[in-house]
Amino acid sequence: MTSKTALFVGAWAVTCAAAFLAGRTGQSAPYEGGLPKDQATVGSGRVSRSENAPNRRRVSRPTNDDFPASRSERIRERARELKAMSDPIARAQGFLDFVQSLGPAEFLDAVDAFREGGLENEQFGEYRLLLTAWAEVDPTGALAYASEKTGTPFARQTILAAWAKTDPLRATEWARANFDNEGDENRANPWLVGVIEGLASYDTDGATRLLEELPFSRERGDALGAVFDEITAMGNDFAKQWVANLSDEQLKAGAAARLARTLAREDPEAAAAWAASLGPEVMARATGEIVDQWADTDLTGARTWIEKQPQEIIAAAGPNLIDEIIQQENIGAASDWLRAFEGDPAFDNTIRSFVWNSVRQEPTVAADWIMRMTDERERTGTFHRILGRWMEQDRAGAVDYINNNPVPESIKRRANMSAEQR
Repeated sequence: MTSKTALFVGAWAVTCAAAFLAGRTGQSAPYEGGLPKDQATVGSGRVSRSENAPNRRRVSRPTNDDFPASRSERIRERARELKAMSDPIARAQGFLDFVQSLGPAEFLDAVDAFREGGLENEQFGEYRLLLTAWAEVDPTGALAYASEKTGTPFARQTILAAWAKTDPLRATEWARANFDNEGDENRANPWLVGVIEGLASYDTDGATRLLEELPFSRERGDALGAVFDEITAMGNDFAKQWVANLSDEQLKAGAAARLARTLAREDPEAAAAWAASLGPEVMARATGEIVDQWADTDLTGARTWIEKQPQEIIAAAGPNLIDEIIQQENIGAASDWLRAFEGDPAFDNTIRSFVWNSVRQEPTVAADWIMRMTDERERTGTFHRILGRWMEQDRAGAVDYINNNPVPESIKRRANMSAEQR
């Protein structure tokens, strides 16, 4: 399956899941489409999704006593069959039917069997669907399984996102109670990311409050993405006000950079003016995103605007702009532009970007620029990172350059040792 098809099917499955979950709680008995008719079991017991949650709807589901022991294996076999189906649309529809046929006690078998042998990228849509449906009828059971059986945050975050949509208080309590920062106050709670994702769909204020609790981290970036999608859906003016109201300046700068990228698709100069109005830190974070969008359609305009900015803003935009110059013009033009800032430590990041985008076509030009980086440690580290690629591409040329130009001694030893061992 192509990645485009996989993404479509995953999105389609999740959309269908949302629709089916919305209507699911009104059913008085389990749907029988997931297993063959003679294998489906209608239960008479009523199982609540959360014993003490207020205003929670109840779902009739079978209990362990309602079906024979062999049903467990039939469920596991059906999960394996669906996972193996090659038709993505039929597989997604089959999963919807299958999930509706399961009772709370049956999800463990379904999920466990589905996870056997690992998961391909295109199977995560169905996996998310299974976890979301399980979270609706037994969130604590689903989380207990995920905590024991999975090593990444995906499953627990997915379950918590679903739980937070119906019982945010208990989902938040679980997220806090099951996180150990191991004495590091700056360690982010990954389970709150799931809660934030669920809250963001209907309570952006609550989601924002939790978002601001998270320290600077990859987790906070993930949570910001979930909230940001909902905020921007409410319009640019609302999004601008939301960004302006954020109390954490670092978070505000990150959110503003994302919004500036969105705004720049319509009017990059106006986006830049808005970012500048929020202060220099925001402007420095946002300018690269703005340049990315601007240069896609008007490289000359973006470059002209950048060159009129203060040096720190030019440096912040430098890595993005140099990439665009290489792609749209050539390495020589990018090298000429960068030469005006040679020797300025603020442009070491731009040099690094230039190197990574030019080393395959012009390795000697890239190497020349590495040696102009002002930070010795960065200079040596960057050279080591490109050396293997260069030696694979042109071993003789790399060794010749290294032995006839001023490079770090560790680079020279490594290159010559590699040449001798060949």
